Amino acid sequence: MQHTLTYEMNGKKYTSKPFDFEAMCIINDSHMQNENCGFFRHCRDAVDYLFEGTDVTQDVIDNMDIGERVEMCRTLWLFYIDALSSKNE
Repeated sequence: MQHTLTYEMNGKKYTSKPFDFEAMCIINDSHMQNENCGFFRHCRDAVDYLFEGTDVTQDVIDNMDIGERVEMCRTLWLFYIDALSSKNE
């Protein structure tokens, strides 16, 4: 199953690239640098990475609602935890 993020702005729906090893590494690097931070800090760069090369422009990213961005980070954190858990099975 491929995990993606979606974002809607001004009636247009944007879909990210699928969550992949690179996104997992971005989150993991941040997590290993400072385990005491929350999921938003660990995942915010991965959100940008997953929307790179899609229809999302920098203007859309810059004007993204913070609540939506936090929710995307929470979703990515769950993808990350799921990926880590599945590696141990």
